[in-house]
Amino acid sequence: MRESATALLRALSSGNPTPHDIARAISLDPVLVFELLLTAPLGGNDAEKLLDAIANRIAGIDAGLLQGWSLRHVIQQTHHRVSARSHRHHALHSQFVAELSLHLALETSYPRPDEAYCAGLLHDLGLLWFSEYSDDYRQIQLDAIDERALAIAEWERYGFDHAELSSDLAARCGFPASVVDAIALHQAEPEGIINAHPLVRILAAAEELAGYRGNQSAASLDSASRLTGVEGGVLVSLIADTARGLQDRLKGLELSIEPAMLTQPWAISSIDKEEPPADTSIARTALGAFSRGAFNDAATARQGFDVASRLLLGLDAPVLFVRNFTEDFLVGAAHPTHPGLDQLQIAIADEYSTLAQAFRNDGETRFELGARPPGRNTSDWQLARWLDSDGLLCVPWRNPNEAGVAVFPCASNEIPGDDVEPGLRRIVTQAATTRMSERRADEKMRQELEDSIARRYVDHARRIAHEASNPLTVIKTYLGMIDERLDDPTLKEQFALLSDELDRVSTLVRRTSDFSSITPSGPAHSGVAEILHDLRALYGEALFSRRGIHFELRAPANLPPAAIPPDALKQVLLNLFKNAAEAIPEGGKLTVAAVTGINANGSRCMEIRVVDNGPGLPAERIDTLFTPNAHSNDKPGGSGIGLPVVRDLVTAYGGTILCRSQPGSGTLFQIFVPLAAMP
Repeated sequence: MRESATALLRALSSGNPTPHDIARAISLDPVLVFELLLTAPLGGNDAEKLLDAIANRIAGIDAGLLQGWSLRHVIQQTHHRVSARSHRHHALHSQFVAELSLHLALETSYPRPDEAYCAGLLHDLGLLWFSEYSDDYRQIQLDAIDERALAIAEWERYGFDHAELSSDLAARCGFPASVVDAIALHQAEPEGIINAHPLVRILAAAEELAGYRGNQSAASLDSASRLTGVEGGVLVSLIADTARGLQDRLKGLELSIEPAMLTQPWAISSIDKEEPPADTSIARTALGAFSRGAFNDAATARQGFDVASRLLLGLDAPVLFVRNFTEDFLVGAAHPTHPGLDQLQIAIADEYSTLAQAFRNDGETRFELGARPPGRNTSDWQLARWLDSDGLLCVPWRNPNEAGVAVFPCASNEIPGDDVEPGLRRIVTQAATTRMSERRADEKMRQELEDSIARRYVDHARRIAHEASNPLTVIKTYLGMIDERLDDPTLKEQFALLSDELDRVSTLVRRTSDFSSITPSGPAHSGVAEILHDLRALYGEALFSRRGIHFELRAPANLPPAAIPPDALKQVLLNLFKNAAEAIPEGGKLTVAAVTGINANGSRCMEIRVVDNGPGLPAERIDTLFTPNAHSNDKPGGSGIGLPVVRDLVTAYGGTILCRSQPGSGTLFQIFVPLAAMP
């Protein structure tokens, strides 16, 4: 493992490596591949492109975390039972079988050759697992005469063999059933798998060919030939070419290779020798430094902590319990996988909770889920069940903003390390939670600032609404007094329209202070012809005639009602009229027309056209015409919100507004509004 990790560290440190450069170094070792894929299991067709899948995951991981991962495996842990030489043998054999499987898949036209490579790469992970975690496995290996005898002994001792375990580990990485089954059956009797899925036969044949290279047994060659249908002479050439290519590749990566290690790894422990411990003091110091710096981005600290838990600590992602400095409880942080965790509170003074004990004593604690009921320690018992684990590993943390405990699911029989591991867990947990707390503090500060600004804005708007209502009331009163003295019917009608407009403005101001929707209230339907004639009567002189602009209106009196409130339609049209009046030069013309019988978006609509013969608009302005503030500097006092408000009002009632314009050719607005349903 140390050599594989050194090769990975070398790749990470060589200039500016691409994710695929790093992926190629990782793919040399099935354990590295397994650990990385556990951080984000495969899905869909990822198994068809393993190198791409590895590269995609690398691209989302902090470089410091990757370097720390490499250093973790460079440091030889005292509790490890698999020597560096034994691990190298497993890795080389797995690479050899993976390459043989790939070439056999190509030779037999198997449609997904990368599946064959994946199956070969991970097919012996179970051997490493047994060697690492079982006290008596070395003796079982010494007593077995071949791999199938070893499998029988494993079934008798553990209830499953290394092939079944390897397939289970591959399934945890998200590999498809074809790969998982091929791994489970790779050392079965050839006669029993001759009719199995092609990938099963390919992997079994690759294992036979790896054995043939070591024992030159004609039976192994004949078996591989029967399984694949490939002639024996071709298989011999394939073995030689594959071994030579693998040796050249490893030499190019500065990795040592013993040709004998390409054959069966199950017997290697019989010749394993104890290796002297290496001086890893520099690596340990560097590992701590990389771990502290692996969470620079507070926004991704939570995701980074989950990945670091697997790569640096060899543990599944933790859940967090947090105590701010004013509470006497540890409260679960919200977690999408464990809903309800934020409802779980544990008193810091709880003498039965190992989680509370870790916080009080500022040291790691372990909880084991026993066979008996939980007694008084119900919180830890329930948490272990939620995390689907029979044990918990509790690591305390604290920073200037918060303090708490990270709770890792950790099987009761799992030994998470007694050398560098406790210190590393504390470093990683502290670094990650500090960044996460900083982000929460920043978000809290930002929310408080936004709330403060919002309150000030509300108060300001209400003051404006209050102050504006007084002059509006006075103006309306004086208009009423003047109206009482008028005898001209036309002027009286215009004064009535002006009074209605003042009412509409007063309503808008009042609604703004209440922060209601911009959608006006009132009747749900509009008489379009009446509104158009009223607007021309009220604004025709002020906006157009006095500027020398001709206003032409084409609106039949018998138009059906449109499904939009009158106040909303007035606001839409008045915005368009005002813009047109400012754009049309003296002597120009504005034409407004309304027609029915239009079908838009599957509904019967009325079309209202507002056409001017002004200077037109450039194409770049058309693209942002309805974008708020896009043109706020076009004219003095402009807010840039008129046309966006028009668009929002039209679309709020199921309508559509379009604009067509060219420089020098005028501008056309088309408004499509659904017709009101007939009673």
